[in-house]
Amino acid sequence: MNGAEGRKCILILTADAGSGHRSAALALEAAFRERYGTQCTPIVINPLRAASTPSFLQAVTEDNYDEMVRKDPALYELSYWLSDSIATAAIIDQVVAVMLHDTLRGILDEYRPDTVVCTHPIYLEPLNFVFDRGGRAVPVVSAITDLVTVHTLWFNPRVHLCLVPTEQVYRKAVRRGVPAHRVHITGLPVHPRFAAETRPQAEIRRELGWLPDLPVALLVGGTRVPRVGEIARLIDRAGLALQLAVVTGGDEALYRVLSATRWQTPTYIYGFAENMPALIRASDLVITKAGGLITAETLACGRPLIYCSAIRGQETGNVKYVVSAGAGDWAPRPQLVLAHLIRWLENDAELLRQRSLNAANLGKPHAAYEAADLIWELVTSEPVPLRPGPNLRTAAMFPLLASVQVSRMFDRLEQDLRNLTDSEMARLAVWCVNQIETVSDLERIGRALRDRMSKVAADHR
Repeated sequence: MNGAEGRKCILILTADAGSGHRSAALALEAAFRERYGTQCTPIVINPLRAASTPSFLQAVTEDNYDEMVRKDPALYELSYWLSDSIATAAIIDQVVAVMLHDTLRGILDEYRPDTVVCTHPIYLEPLNFVFDRGGRAVPVVSAITDLVTVHTLWFNPRVHLCLVPTEQVYRKAVRRGVPAHRVHITGLPVHPRFAAETRPQAEIRRELGWLPDLPVALLVGGTRVPRVGEIARLIDRAGLALQLAVVTGGDEALYRVLSATRWQTPTYIYGFAENMPALIRASDLVITKAGGLITAETLACGRPLIYCSAIRGQETGNVKYVVSAGAGDWAPRPQLVLAHLIRWLENDAELLRQRSLNAANLGKPHAAYEAADLIWELVTSEPVPLRPGPNLRTAAMFPLLASVQVSRMFDRLEQDLRNLTDSEMARLAVWCVNQIETVSDLERIGRALRDRMSKVAADHR
């Protein structure tokens, strides 16, 4: 495809587990079109939706995601942390590589890209699997879509570029074996529209039909954001000198209820909003869940956040990141949201101004451009193909290299873990599994675990 048009083909692979992965992909696509539109063709594809992809994989990765997050967040958190170890990541890589092989090979044959950018980690090792079996390769880029708490699957040591949002993720990428010179801090890619929206706040408010002088709290909901209606009504009854704008996203039932509500506070209700850059810029603060995308978009606009919820596991790091920088507060109950809001507005909104300054310091509105420039530099250079390093994760792709000995060592460790009963030992087990990257690590952790179990048993006698 690239040869026929005389342009470089930038293939961006994404998924629809939540909105952040696709939004990052679309942000990169827009940045490429704006920066290098005459020289390249960016294409966004979700391989999980291909006819050749097993329906089971699509169901586990996308279709059941919202349901698990909403109905059983504790189970989701457990599954997240259990799958975050090097050993478990190796197993996931091996299974998914086999399931996605035909799909990815077909996509690569059809588009013949000059590089592949992944905004979801599930494709990274399967791409290596296809390249190794086919005898050819193109550069692979991982564009990470979580701000702090990032799953091990993202850190594939064979990527040519690993684009990370924060210093914390940079350090984890290097610890997980990605060469430091291939890791770049760009920020989480937000759509170029956020950098382009520079109009004065008063002008945007006039366009939206909002009052020009009263502060505005923007409450951003959706199908995975609980208690949005309760928070909105609590703020409305508080009698504060402010306006309230509510975006319900894909929650159509909530949109109908709030649209029919009689409000005491000037209140504006929106469904699925296409003009988020204008809405956030016109507001003074944002109340929402701790998703990576909405966090990055809000900070890119220099607005602080009050977090009303967070998905356990991947989003808790976002809360710590923003709160520790003084750019937001954590309020897991509606009453706490109101308490923080009152505190931000008192003393002539002194705290709100400070939070806003801190948010602007964290924001990276040009992240998509920075990422596109780095990828373009890679595409137009002569990259050296990478070879897999000798670790358990890559060895798992080649069972003969993994050896019977390693399998037996894992079996022994599994038997030891089954005997754990006390909470201290359970925490130790999670730590142990996360340390395993090589065969020697496996031996060392096995010995340490058995020594600890013997000590605990002796103490109990």
